[in-house]
Amino acid sequence: MVESGTLRRHSIWMMYGHGIAVAFQALYFGLIGRTLGSSEYGAFVGVVALINVLSQFSSLGMEMILVRNLSRDQSTFASTWGKAIRLSCYGFVVLLMAALLIRRFTLRAELRALIPYIALSDGLFGKFVQLASRAFQGVSQLGRTAQLIALTNIARAFTALVLFIASHHWRFHANALLWVKVYWFSSSLTAAIALGLVTMAMGWPKFERMSWRELVDGLGFALSNSSISTYNDLAKTFLATMGQLHAAGVYSAAYRVIDVASIPIYSIYAAASPQFFRDGKQGIRKSVPLAHKLLKHAIPYGVILAVGLSLTSPAVPYFFGNTFTESSVVVRWLCLLPLIRGLHYAWGTTITGSSSQWHRTRTQTGAALLNLLLNYLLIPRWSWRGAAIASLVTDGALAASNWITVCWLRSREKTHQIVSKQTA
Repeated sequence: MVESGTLRRHSIWMMYGHGIAVAFQALYFGLIGRTLGSSEYGAFVGVVALINVLSQFSSLGMEMILVRNLSRDQSTFASTWGKAIRLSCYGFVVLLMAALLIRRFTLRAELRALIPYIALSDGLFGKFVQLASRAFQGVSQLGRTAQLIALTNIARAFTALVLFIASHHWRFHANALLWVKVYWFSSSLTAAIALGLVTMAMGWPKFERMSWRELVDGLGFALSNSSISTYNDLAKTFLATMGQLHAAGVYSAAYRVIDVASIPIYSIYAAASPQFFRDGKQGIRKSVPLAHKLLKHAIPYGVILAVGLSLTSPAVPYFFGNTFTESSVVVRWLCLLPLIRGLHYAWGTTITGSSSQWHRTRTQTGAALLNLLLNYLLIPRWSWRGAAIASLVTDGALAASNWITVCWLRSREKTHQIVSKQTA
């Protein structure tokens, strides 16, 4: 079991990085919300959500394989890093082709032109930054991980500030297309810095072939991450493709508030992930005590946060702009999400750390399918309210299914140990 001081220090590093990121992310969202307005912002985030779902396959789950392999054996860095870089480059080509195909048949005309720019920014450069961050996380250099998390939002905030000042100085109305034409520059700069930091700290990559086992494990992580993006983000794409750009904008702004509020909970589990992998190597029963320990912090925070979000929600439109007035109501609808996330993060990370990722992938895939069904049924009738209901039901179902899976895996492991003793 990881020492309490070490886990606390790692969690503080992650919250420090996320704290700086939150400040600049808030500046970024506020500037873009005021520059674009709710409808153009809705168009932008609708396409970003689609690319996020697809980009989870572009590296075939190598970001989590980096954490797993390096947390167990740091000598595997060069090989794992090389595989991650090569797969991400190949995967970007496939992602771009898939996105262009989807664009042709499903997206509205005003959204189609955004695809190439966002795919380049988030599907390639953003993936490099994520891989670099995970590499540092795997070797427990959480300070570096925190710096890269912060750097991404600092660069985006600066780019948004430039556009905001320019649009006011020269008195033109910026739209989503203009924003994405400059948006990718910040991601390219951040990616170059991230790759340079990893190379200086840990060395050059080795470009070796992936084993069949790594491909299978990576596919499990990719499906898992894609499912997360589906049930977190795809409602925004639903709203945008149905022409409800204002609803997509106000819902996305509120969801960003919820994501920011969830950061301390996420930071705890991100900091503990390497320890979950080390404990889980001996079986899931070794990982469960760590999950229980973390829940003692996550649950009270989630409860306090739900109350705080509900009380402070009227301040949201003051930050994003007058076109986001309805976002304050959306925040109240979604205020329980951080608490629910704390539950399914705990049990889900326990499953992943015990080398049972495919079991977690099944629960997350089920959650994604449930979310798609609920969005299809509810959004046409109730707009963003349907999306909010779908999100709450989905995350609640995921928390329950992860807990049931952990109980089942513990029982199976215990039965196996009894049988092994009897036959010995």
